[in-house]
Amino acid sequence: MDASGRIRYSVRMRLLICILLFGFMGACVRRTIEITSDPEGALVWLNDREVGRTPCSIEFTYYGRYDVRLRRDGFEPISGFGDADEPAWDFIGADLVAEVIPAKFTSRVKWHFTMIPTDSDEAAVLQRARNMRLRLFDSPELETAEAQVVPIKNAPVSKDRMPVPSSVLPASEQTPN
Repeated sequence: MDASGRIRYSVRMRLLICILLFGFMGACVRRTIEITSDPEGALVWLNDREVGRTPCSIEFTYYGRYDVRLRRDGFEPISGFGDADEPAWDFIGADLVAEVIPAKFTSRVKWHFTMIPTDSDEAAVLQRARNMRLRLFDSPELETAEAQVVPIKNAPVSKDRMPVPSSVLPASEQTPN
């Protein structure tokens, strides 16, 4: 190997070492989920793990669907799912480049929940129950179900067994009409 070959080899090795050092020094991808609620201060569980109170920011590793629950006194609890979709620069292949480039990438997923106050007025709750009962008993489905019920006549009653309609008893145990 002549002198010019040694110089080219030396330059290539130095360039490769610089690229590797440069890539390892500054590469960073930060993935966070930011959860807010209206009103603030709701306790948050993410995949059955308590993570804090809103507003909160949680770092995560994997994109996908997360189970989210929020609870705050005086408000209806919220239970559902949140999707963390990956950005274009974090797909297979592009993510390798994003990890090596000496820049800081941030992937922020934002979820906002609006909580509904609970109804603590007992009279209003009872009135809604009465209205629901009236709607239930006025429904046509209930009328057809009541029409299909056959009254039990002369059903034998003993301490050992409950009254049974005669139509389901064997012929030997049925009472004549």
